Amino acid sequence: MMNFILYSDIGESTIDKSLGLPEYSYYFVLKAFRTVLAELGTVTLVRHPETEVDPLFEECRQRGEECVFLSFSPPNKTQIDLECPTVSVFAWEYSNIPDEMWDDDIRNDWRVVFARHGRAITLSSYTARVVKEAMGAAFPVLAAPAPLWEQFAGARSRFGAKLPPGESVLQLRGTVIDSHLLGLSADGLIAHITFPEAEDEEELLSPPRAPAPEPASELPPQLAPEPQVQPESVAPAKNLRYRLAVTKRHLLTWYREALRDLLPLWLARAVAVSGRSGNAMARAIMGYERRTAPQLELPVEPPQSPALPPAQPEPPPVPVIEPGQVLEPEAVVNLDGVVYTSILSPKDGRKNWFDMVTAFCWTFRDVEDATLVLKMNERDLSRYHNTLLTLLSQLAPFKCRVLTLHAYLDDPTYEELIGATSYYVNTSLCEGLCLPLMEFMCCGKPVIAPQHTAMEDYIDDRAAFVIKSGLEHNVWPNDPRDLFRTLRYRLDWESICTAYKDSYRIAKQQPETYLEMSRHAMARLESFSSGAVVKEQLRSFFQQAGAAR
Repeated sequence: MMNFILYSDIGESTIDKSLGLPEYSYYFVLKAFRTVLAELGTVTLVRHPETEVDPLFEECRQRGEECVFLSFSPPNKTQIDLECPTVSVFAWEYSNIPDEMWDDDIRNDWRVVFARHGRAITLSSYTARVVKEAMGAAFPVLAAPAPLWEQFAGARSRFGAKLPPGESVLQLRGTVIDSHLLGLSADGLIAHITFPEAEDEEELLSPPRAPAPEPASELPPQLAPEPQVQPESVAPAKNLRYRLAVTKRHLLTWYREALRDLLPLWLARAVAVSGRSGNAMARAIMGYERRTAPQLELPVEPPQSPALPPAQPEPPPVPVIEPGQVLEPEAVVNLDGVVYTSILSPKDGRKNWFDMVTAFCWTFRDVEDATLVLKMNERDLSRYHNTLLTLLSQLAPFKCRVLTLHAYLDDPTYEELIGATSYYVNTSLCEGLCLPLMEFMCCGKPVIAPQHTAMEDYIDDRAAFVIKSGLEHNVWPNDPRDLFRTLRYRLDWESICTAYKDSYRIAKQQPETYLEMSRHAMARLESFSSGAVVKEQLRSFFQQAGAAR
């Protein structure tokens, strides 16, 4: 009897609050492996491995049963002093593993961790090769992807090997940023940098609304009347209120981008509270309260003889809503045309989403029915809102559509997004696995992606428009010294544009080619990430480890 103890730093109850945090995707990897491991033995989840694992191991030992602790974490965050046999299950996307110590933590040298554990499980053959290069060819390391195939059987039955729908509707809770509704202009960058606290400044700095479009003329073009010349918009007067508003916005941007994350939590909260109080005082001084409804003067009643008021029932208590319980606003998203989707953390530089967006807006600057959906995995909208709007303003004007979803998607909504998508897009500089890319391919979606690092296991030119790439120097992401010790990949930007053009042409003009790519994507993922395949890999790995002992 085999017993598996599983751990991930992020659990079921906190995943929706952990978007964008380091290693948040390890929860999804654990969730995928859990089902397969349950077919090989018993599975127990722990939250505090330093205190929970060894007692469970002792119970198994007394029953004469085997036990292993699988830590779905980077090696430098995995326990190395437990009695229970321990294996780190991890993703890694660089050309070598950290082999130096810093901050007086020996676990930062991954060779120490692997030597203590005696074996490892990686999520790609690329990472397995890197580990063997550091530990020796005989070191036992398994390359096993997250088994996702069976998880998307329902979505695959609805969307697989089918042409994407002409129109789709998504209903979600969150914030939607639609480039078609922003009035983007490189001359109005300041106008697009808005914050919730700056309601009055928005009126001062935002450009005037565009006039309503004239009804379409039924006359032929040569007989249609000449369009009326619209007067040029007048820039807002740079009076005192305008200058104060601009100053406030730049100060807020500087504080949020450069200082806030460095402050202790208690101090950041105190600054936020004091900022709101100061804002209210400033509004009063500047006379903003005059915009509120005037108070009616009621006639003064003559004094009455004192009398006890009749007893009134106490009002029901006002329910207190915790910050975590506040629901995001509901939003309806309409999608049509050729839809490209990518799911990423905007703070993760490896995702290289600037190249993705700039190539898209350049390639489709004159194409109205091309849409790029960016599903951002980040809790705080202010951490990328200004960056996104500035980038889009610099790229304007363009006729294509960039749609940003700042929301946590539950499983049904996520599957609807897959169904509405024509192509998944990945422009990463390196990947440890890329679960969303695999999930969309499981449902028959062709992709645009490079064929490097972990993606070399399942990306080929029959299911993907492959982006060209080449090596460049970089640093280990967990190394605070920022020393150039490793390599990653740089993408060919023109190759991204070519992939967009070719994929659009096939979606619009070659449906049979699209369906063939869809079928091959599913076949590729079934042979790579099905539960049956991964289960046999795990069974063989643990049997060999047991025989070695």
